[in-house]
Amino acid sequence: MNNELVKATGFISRLLANRALDTLSPLQKEEQILQFLNTNAGQLYPTLSSPQFFQGKNWSEIISMLMKALMAETDKYLYPQLEDLIGQRLDYTFISFIQTYSIPADKCRKENLAFLKRLLQKPMARRAFSDPITAVLFNLSDRYVDESFSLKQYINFELTKVQRLHMSKEEIKNMVKASLLLKTGIHLLTVGDAERKQELVSGVVQTQFAEKAFTVLKEQLKILPPALLKSALNSNVSFQDNKNIEATARIASIFAARAKNYKQKIRIDRGANTPDRSWFNIARKNYKYYGFDIKMLDEFYKIAAENGW
Repeated sequence: MNNELVKATGFISRLLANRALDTLSPLQKEEQILQFLNTNAGQLYPTLSSPQFFQGKNWSEIISMLMKALMAETDKYLYPQLEDLIGQRLDYTFISFIQTYSIPADKCRKENLAFLKRLLQKPMARRAFSDPITAVLFNLSDRYVDESFSLKQYINFELTKVQRLHMSKEEIKNMVKASLLLKTGIHLLTVGDAERKQELVSGVVQTQFAEKAFTVLKEQLKILPPALLKSALNSNVSFQDNKNIEATARIASIFAARAKNYKQKIRIDRGANTPDRSWFNIARKNYKYYGFDIKMLDEFYKIAAENGW
C-alpha cells in the first residue's frame, strides 16, 4: 500500500469510527461518508491538500483516493456478509424447479458471489445494492410471503397460477431473496450512461432495457437459470408498463424499496401506525411513480395492519 493510500485509509477509518454510524449497514455507512465528503468539500480541501495529507493534489484526485480507500474498508465487512448470505443462508433448492437440468448448488453460489463482487466495483451499482441487501439481511419479505400463502388471495394466485411456481413457500421466499441480490445486475448497462442514471432515480427502467440487460447478463452468468435472471432484472421494470413481469420480481421491487431507511426495533408512539403499515399506505399513494403492483401493496398493507407490523 503506497503512502498516500495509507493516509487516505487512516482518514476514512476515523470517519467510519463515528458512533452515529453504528446502526447502519456497510453500504449505508459508505453512502453517508460520501455525502459528508461531497457536502463539505470546500471545508475539507485546505486540510486534505496540506503536507500532512495530499500536498499538491486537486480535489478530484483527493476524492478519488478517498473513494478507493472507502470502498476497500467497506468491502472488509460487506464481502463476509455476502459470503454468509450466499454461502450459508440462501437455499438454492428452488433452482431445480425453474431449470430443466440439474445444477449443483455450490456452483450457483460460486457464480453468484463472484458476479456480485465484480459488479460492486462500480460505484453506482454499490449505491443501488444497499437497499436489496438490507431487505435480504433482515428477511423483510419472508413473513409477507408466509401470510400470503395463508390468505390464498391475489399474491398467492400470482405466484402459483400465473408465474406457475410449483414449489413450496420456503423455496419461493428464497427465489425472492435471490432476485433481490441480483436486482442490481441492471447496472451492467446503466453505469456511465447519464440518461439511464436519471431514469433510475425512481428505480425503474423500460422493459426493452431490461431485455437488453438480460442478454448481457446471461452471457456472464451461464449457470444461474434464465428465469431467476429475468425475475431479478424485471424487478427494475414498472408493472404499469409491463403487466407480465414475474410476481417474484414485483415482490422484490417492493421490498427493496421498503428497505430504504429501514430501522430495526423502532419505538412506536401510542396510537401511531406501525412502520410497515405506514410505509405500505404511503406506497399505495405513489405506486404509479415507482411502478408497484397496487393489488400487491393492498394485500401487504392488509397483512401489516392485521399483524401489527
